[in-house]
Amino acid sequence: MLSRAVVFAVILAAAILRAEPPEWPQFRGPNCTGIAANAKPPVEFGPEKNLLWKTPVPPGASSPVIAGDRIFLTGFEGGKLAVFCVNRGDGALLWKRDVETDGIEPFFQKLGTPAGSSCATDGARVVSYFGSCGLVCHDLDGRELWKRKMPVIQTMDGIGTGTSPIIYKGRVYLARDEYGEAAGLHCLDAKTGKQIWRTNRSDVQVCYGTPVVWDGALVTVCDLRVKAYDLATGRPRWLVRGIVAYPCTTAAAGADGRLYVSAWSDGSSNEPNPDFDELLAKYDKDKDGKLSAAELAGTRLGDFLEMMDDNKNGALDRGEWQNIQNYMRTGRNAVLAIKPGGRGDITETHVAWKNEKGAAYVASPLAFGGRLFLVKDGGFATCYDTAGGRILFEKQRLPEAGEYFASPVAAGGNIYVCSGRGSVLVLRPGDRLDVIANNKLGEPIFATPAFAGNAIYIRTGAHLWAFGAK
Repeated sequence: MLSRAVVFAVILAAAILRAEPPEWPQFRGPNCTGIAANAKPPVEFGPEKNLLWKTPVPPGASSPVIAGDRIFLTGFEGGKLAVFCVNRGDGALLWKRDVETDGIEPFFQKLGTPAGSSCATDGARVVSYFGSCGLVCHDLDGRELWKRKMPVIQTMDGIGTGTSPIIYKGRVYLARDEYGEAAGLHCLDAKTGKQIWRTNRSDVQVCYGTPVVWDGALVTVCDLRVKAYDLATGRPRWLVRGIVAYPCTTAAAGADGRLYVSAWSDGSSNEPNPDFDELLAKYDKDKDGKLSAAELAGTRLGDFLEMMDDNKNGALDRGEWQNIQNYMRTGRNAVLAIKPGGRGDITETHVAWKNEKGAAYVASPLAFGGRLFLVKDGGFATCYDTAGGRILFEKQRLPEAGEYFASPVAAGGNIYVCSGRGSVLVLRPGDRLDVIANNKLGEPIFATPAFAGNAIYIRTGAHLWAFGAK
């Protein structure tokens, strides 16, 4: 029979293990840096190599989040939103919880999903966010602890939600920028879901990235500026002007104490789109002075026609195109290194260096090993020296073309980059592009990978994969 001392020791040991911080607690891991300091995942892997397990998952683009032996994801299937949990050891589904909603938010049908926001966990609970219905918190066994209901989000152009919640020192932080009544920066108690503060962001229209904690503040990349808020009160602390009007990326806190930002979008003032007459000359086959869905089929403009078509006549008109360009040209594509310690407008005082080369649309920057690594749609990589902003290589072509929506991440001294076409490229950091592996999974990849232990976890279009040495 076990003594009380032994029983107590076992309970205490279990509690200590449970209290250890999760290895990959949110989008892009610890504080959204994208770096797994202690993981040593395999460099080469695939369906027939270093596969630990592969399990079917509902459609969605949220990235895996890991606490202990559990992996959390969200999904959208059969018109329903859900949070689900799989076993890290074998990929078995442990639980799935449908989430109630009064409607599904509008979203980009070709590449988007209403299950795009990654969960956040502190090791005791998991918080999930949906633009369609707000926040919901479960314990690790799937019991609902609290819910913060919000109306269906009204985002610019109806492109859908991109931001994810984070948990920091017992508080949940969420940037929800929209035209509806739940707009603003939210801070809630992680245990109860009660609101601690909420900051009006009427000056902000677009923020698809996730907030990061840096220099004692909550930092968001939003339209035309990077803006920071006091963690305790939500009061604005500083801002840096001079980025794009339609940012989709998350900032990266560097080990050197600086914050790194990369933001790009079509039509910015330093990379403007063609004028409407040029588009007519190229696409207007029936010469009616507007561009129909048939005329734009198979082009990037055709993909976004529904969002640009304000009068819903099924075509892109001159006025619609001009309104879009007028807005987009208020911003600039930019790569920035920001110094700590700022207050107020620090655009002229705390930007250590800036450039525009290689800025990416969706993939967030990776500050790793004294370098800033960027990957751009089309399959182009750019790398800066973080100390002074010197370009080490610019727009070097990767082995795979197409979209790069997943953000680059680092583990085991290497950088992992996922293409939308289903390849995971492994790069050796250096002053030149060095691709050491091209791992083809055969399914599209839009979610950012996660690391825990010596394994890498990758969500593809239909599966969650785990790779590691057996």
